[in-house]
Amino acid sequence: MTRAFFLRGAMYARYDLQRDRVDDGYPKPVTAGWSGIDGTGFESGIDTAVSLGNGKLYFFKGGSYLRIDERRLAVDAGAADIGGAWGGFAEAGFGAFLDSAVNWGNGKVYVFRGDSYLRYDIAADRVDDGYPLPVSGNWPGFAETGFTDGIEGGFVTGGGKAYFFRRGRYVRYDVAADRVDDGYPLPVAGNWPGLAEAGFADSVDAVWTPAGAATPVTPVGGRLTPGDHVWYFDGRISMAQEIPRSTWFPGSKGPTDYQGHGKEIFQFVVHSDGTIFRGRPHMRGFPGTYAWLNNNPGNITGRPGGPDYGQYPGKFNWHNFLIFPTRETGYRAIATFLRTASCPKRGPYRDLSILDAFECYAPASDGNNPVKYAQAVAEAAGVPTSTPVGHLDDVQMRLMQDKIAEVEGAVPGDVLTAGSPELPQEIGSLL
Repeated sequence: MTRAFFLRGAMYARYDLQRDRVDDGYPKPVTAGWSGIDGTGFESGIDTAVSLGNGKLYFFKGGSYLRIDERRLAVDAGAADIGGAWGGFAEAGFGAFLDSAVNWGNGKVYVFRGDSYLRYDIAADRVDDGYPLPVSGNWPGFAETGFTDGIEGGFVTGGGKAYFFRRGRYVRYDVAADRVDDGYPLPVAGNWPGLAEAGFADSVDAVWTPAGAATPVTPVGGRLTPGDHVWYFDGRISMAQEIPRSTWFPGSKGPTDYQGHGKEIFQFVVHSDGTIFRGRPHMRGFPGTYAWLNNNPGNITGRPGGPDYGQYPGKFNWHNFLIFPTRETGYRAIATFLRTASCPKRGPYRDLSILDAFECYAPASDGNNPVKYAQAVAEAAGVPTSTPVGHLDDVQMRLMQDKIAEVEGAVPGDVLTAGSPELPQEIGSLL
């Protein structure tokens, strides 16, 4: 079940989004929810909180933040300065205080302060270029509903809607349409059963959902289940979405700085047929790329609660790549994705020309050359780049899928099993 957390002062409430009400027994003290928080200064109130989908929850207060392990529900790193750890926050004027932070489920976090906001790239560990920007004019419907400043919290649902809260009112935002839905704002009281009784009707300090929470699947044998990935380095393991660079390599200065140990880091992906794929996807040109490890030849990305393309439910690799049980399932997903998914702010891929579609599918901001990519897939399908994706027949689509798989570059790594002598003991013990 998906739950949202509302926090105000020293108390918090857990809200069941499926049953649409506050869970029994709430509110509770913050100290009862997360061990190790007592005495940190964060137990009596915070400014905002956000879960990044890497198994970590972050509380922010003033110019400091606290990191919490979501599996153990315990603080695992003491208070530290925002400006020294969150790339670009201080330069954007967000180093001393935050109003709210919302994980958008696509590798980005939107952070609000006053009447401005910034967009943070989780994988790159920095604020995107061009930020901060004013809320007014960039979030359609916010100005009309009075949500241009002082946003207290929010979260994105699997149904493509986001909810934002401010001074006892809330709005529902349509992610695909990129605007506030009609009929909002509405009062929290009377629309979120149990929040008023819990004392959260007038305002909140923070609202969040655990990002990337997995739907339960049948375990392979223990803690690891099909679709899980594990990073391994020198006897250390991490099930975080990305390499725990700051922990393993203190002093690392960027997302690709492994202090000379990049070749010694491996990723293992558990699959439902009992195999365990091993590779070094973070190292360019090395065996075991993401496209291969994830059985995802198109390197399709997703978000919690997103469409079902046959992937393992709720499982995401670095960069939010989906993870599939078989290569064939991942291959078929390319066509399904291009025929049914939508490009943010542009509309369904099927209505876009091949050129426009690949500017979204493989944006230049991710280091791609979308024009060259579009030309390659269009040539493979025997059509011009101006052809709408929806006009491709099955044969042309398969030719395009083949070229996409070629461009994305699924380089095989090693296929192991639970009894393989090459499987580290630390990982084998979790199977």
